[in-house]
Amino acid sequence: MNVLLRKTGNSTVITIPNAIKEALGAEIGEEIEFVTSGNNIIIRKAEPTFDFDKELEKAMSQYDELLKELVDK
Repeated sequence: MNVLLRKTGNSTVITIPNAIKEALGAEIGEEIEFVTSGNNIIIRKAEPTFDFDKELEKAMSQYDELLKELVDK
């Protein structure tokens, strides 16, 4: 499967065909990783990184009412 390189601003971009996106199990907004090995490039789904602030916000919203009750005691 061939795709064309395109220029957008100062970047060179490629379009990933839906079949490849689906084979990766990737969704819009997820990161993918390019791994080089000699003249070959492997495209794979990037390992999720732990975002402390995001996880804290999620926990705070999940337990918001309980935390408020504890503060009131």
